[in-house]
Amino acid sequence: MVSVQSRVNSTERKRITRDHVTIALDPPADTNSFSYAYATVVLNGLDFPRQSDVVLEAYYRTSSMRFACGKVEMPEVPSRMELSDIDVGGAIQFRLLIIEPESGRILGSAEGLRAAKRGESTDRQPLLPLRETNLGYELWRLDVDPRIGPVLCVNNAVPGLAGQIRNGPLLQGLILPHAFRMILQEMSAAGEDEGDDLWGDDWRKFLKEIGVQVEPDNHDPDTIDDWVQAAVTTFCELKDFISRVRLEPLSGEQ
Repeated sequence: MVSVQSRVNSTERKRITRDHVTIALDPPADTNSFSYAYATVVLNGLDFPRQSDVVLEAYYRTSSMRFACGKVEMPEVPSRMELSDIDVGGAIQFRLLIIEPESGRILGSAEGLRAAKRGESTDRQPLLPLRETNLGYELWRLDVDPRIGPVLCVNNAVPGLAGQIRNGPLLQGLILPHAFRMILQEMSAAGEDEGDDLWGDDWRKFLKEIGVQVEPDNHDPDTIDDWVQAAVTTFCELKDFISRVRLEPLSGEQ
């Protein structure tokens, strides 16, 4: 059985839409060296006190760094932010915070921001990032971090495995439906609280795009299970794994 958890915005902070922030990384976050972040922040039209502090925070798992970016009336983002204290090799994400100077209260935030490679549009970032890493004796694993969201981890001890998953319909059909099911089971209900990022928003948008109800009608376990199964079935129909695999001979066949 699965559960979709409700979240409440107990701090009444305002949500800032992601189009107000653009972030790029160089080199990419999945390399074995720390990255530099480059960002632009545009706060025009947002109703925050002009002297509120603007802060950009980078994080991966338990590591994080904050960068002062001026005031709401005149954001001043550092030209290059060295992410030297962020654990390397992972899916770094960001949040933009608007903070009241006197109390330290967060007035608004944009959560779960992803970065693109420098010179690349953030629109091209994958919904499910794939990361090659040491998984011991496992070939693949879905890592769903409550702050970062899902990452499909692939064992780097098998040369070419990541490429086969990216391009091969057989491995895609064996892995992606199961990973999709796990993501839906972990995804929280729409809303937010002060501790969570909104990685589920991107997945709800994806569900809407493929014609699936973005959330179950209620939190009854059977209803949630039916919703998850309907989403996975629709996903598999659209990807048409069976027909695509039939077009490619399996290993050992003449």
